[in-house]
Amino acid sequence: MNSLPQRNELTDEPQEGQTASGERQNLADALAHERNVLRTMIDLIPAFIYAKDANSRFTACNELVARRMGTSPEQLVGKTDFDFFPPEMAQKFFDDEQALIKSGVPLINHEEIAFDKTRGMNRVILTSKVPLRDEHGNLTGIVGTGYDITDRKVAEERMASMERHESIGRLAAGVAHEINTPIQYLKDSVSFVQEGVQELLDYIDALHAAMPQPKEPDENVEELRKEMPPALKLMADGLSRIAEIVRSMKDFSRADQNEVGQVDLNRSIHSTLVVARSQYSAVADAETELGEIPPVTCNGSQINQVMLSLIGNAAEAIRDKVNGTSERGKIMVRTRADGEHVVIEIEDTGGGIPEEIRERVFDQFFTTKQVGSGTGQGLSVARRVIINAHNGSLDFTSEMGKGTTFIVRLPVNGFAME
Repeated sequence: MNSLPQRNELTDEPQEGQTASGERQNLADALAHERNVLRTMIDLIPAFIYAKDANSRFTACNELVARRMGTSPEQLVGKTDFDFFPPEMAQKFFDDEQALIKSGVPLINHEEIAFDKTRGMNRVILTSKVPLRDEHGNLTGIVGTGYDITDRKVAEERMASMERHESIGRLAAGVAHEINTPIQYLKDSVSFVQEGVQELLDYIDALHAAMPQPKEPDENVEELRKEMPPALKLMADGLSRIAEIVRSMKDFSRADQNEVGQVDLNRSIHSTLVVARSQYSAVADAETELGEIPPVTCNGSQINQVMLSLIGNAAEAIRDKVNGTSERGKIMVRTRADGEHVVIEIEDTGGGIPEEIRERVFDQFFTTKQVGSGTGQGLSVARRVIINAHNGSLDFTSEMGKGTTFIVRLPVNGFAME
């Protein structure tokens, strides 16, 4: 008996022995295999790949996208970003996509912040989105890709921060050096004038006492006698204040670049409070309780940067609380020795950190400030600098309505000198 024709692989003609249903099954199997290969290849690509319809509903995605959103590719289909992201974040994605669908203009290499449920933190994604059209040229949705560039951004930000800090340190040291000499001239001159004026006043008094008939006191002389000593004292105090600022600038910037050595943290804290005074003086008073602590082997520049960041955050918390009132807050800085560690506490009387965001305070790029007011890098960098480079720790306690205390622990000899 003659068999049915089988399909020829080159001519696509049916050949003997193959039925029409068998042919369809082979085609279906081949198509399923190709889809499986394509799916596997797409899932292996280290990028977020997805497609959405005109209403920004997911129609397809690779495994990386689904995992980031805490679901599977099958369960993601038909959902929107509003089902997975905070409302303001989802709204931003939706607005960008709808603008693309309306204009037909691709969005290429656009940086956006997206929450990653796998890591439980925000990540920076470099994304590109292009319009998706059907066979008639009608725009039916979008196709998007994205790459996680968080680590790269962190490295860039840290490098830029270090470069800025070093540049500012060198500039501050140079300015302090240039200002120091004329300030010393002025201080010496004011001291000389103070002494001279007092001697002249004493001499005038002696002359008046030696006269047989003392003259009536001259109003102008009496006014000078009354006003000049306080005025000269104010000048001397002002110059001493300027000298303190210059000295603090020199101390603050002295440990720049990658210098590691024995650092007197009490002196560093005093210098940092002087340098940072403009950040808190309008809303808070700073007090210190500095205990007897040993010198700490550390990178003084990095520790100064951490202290400056924590004091700035304390001032910001107080400002948010007292804004619009006549109240003033307080920043208290304490130091103490604890075995082989030195502990620094920076306490503020701000509004405290809400319970729901406390676990995210040290996340990269997390910030409660308005857009443009901060990068969310300060506390993240501070913690990494301390833990990774100094074998220490940075934690906090907070009570709503009463304030927050950041606690830094540094080993006395935990940072090896090069």
